[in-house]
Amino acid sequence: MLRAVLQRAESIARGSGAVLLEGWQRVRRREPIHTQFKSSPFDPVTEYDHRSEAFIVAALRDSFPDHCVVGEEGGDYRTDCSARLQWQIDPLDGTVNFSHGFPCFAVSLGLLLDGEPILGVVYDPVHDELFAAARGLGATLNGQPILVSETAELSRSLLSTGFPYQRACNPRNNIRECGRFVLRAQELRRMGSAALDLCWVACGRTDGYWELDVRPHDIAAGIVMVREAGGQVSDTRGGLEMLARGEVVASNGRIHQAMLRLLQSEEDLEPVASC
Repeated sequence: MLRAVLQRAESIARGSGAVLLEGWQRVRRREPIHTQFKSSPFDPVTEYDHRSEAFIVAALRDSFPDHCVVGEEGGDYRTDCSARLQWQIDPLDGTVNFSHGFPCFAVSLGLLLDGEPILGVVYDPVHDELFAAARGLGATLNGQPILVSETAELSRSLLSTGFPYQRACNPRNNIRECGRFVLRAQELRRMGSAALDLCWVACGRTDGYWELDVRPHDIAAGIVMVREAGGQVSDTRGGLEMLARGEVVASNGRIHQAMLRLLQSEEDLEPVASC
C-alpha cells in the first residue's frame, strides 16, 4: 500500500512544483506577484502558496478521499479530521526565498498514521530534485537510494538551522543556541526551508539540523526522510514529541548526543583557549 501511495504523492509533488516554477519565472523576470503577510511583516504568503496548495489538496482528495488533509494556508480540508491517515502539506516551504528569487524552496507532503509520520515527499523544482521515503522502504533522491553522512565529530560537522518569523519577540528565537553551535561545529548554514534542511541531512549534504519553532507541515515529510536514510530525529530533550513540541533535532545519528548536549546546556559558551 505505502509504495503505491508514495508513487502518487511523488506525482502530485511534481505537479505542484510545476505551479511554483511558473511563479518562479515571474519572480526572476521581476514581475509582480500578489503577496500578503500572516503572523508578521517577516511572514509572507504569495499567490503561488495558494495555487500550489489548491493543486495538492484537489489531487489528494481525489486520490485519497478517506484521508484528512491539513494545509499550511487553508487549514483542515475535511470537516471530520479524525481519520487515522492525515496529510500535512506545505505547498511552498521557503516562501521568503521564493519571493526574493533565492533558489531554495520546496513542496512538502507528509503522511501521518495515528499522528506518526510514515511517508514523505519533498520536491525542489528549481533543481528538479525529488526526495521520497516511506516507512520500511528507504529514502531516495530522484529514485536513487540515499544515506546520511558518516561524520562522527561535531567539530567536523556542517549543520543547518532556522529561526522563527517573530524572532524579535519570541523567547525561543534560537539566537543563543545558534551561538553555541557556531563555536563548536565546523560550519553552520541557514537555508530557509525546513523540509530541505531535513532532506539534506538525509542525503549527507549536511550532518545535522535543528530548529526550535516549527510546525508539523514543515517537518512531517523530512522526519521520515532522515529516519529511512539511517539518521536520527528527536525533540530537543531526545524524545519523539517533535510535532507536539514544535521543535526538531535531526542528524546522522553519530553526532546526535553532542547536538542535544549543546541544546540542553544552560551555560553560555566561550571560544576555546587555543584553536
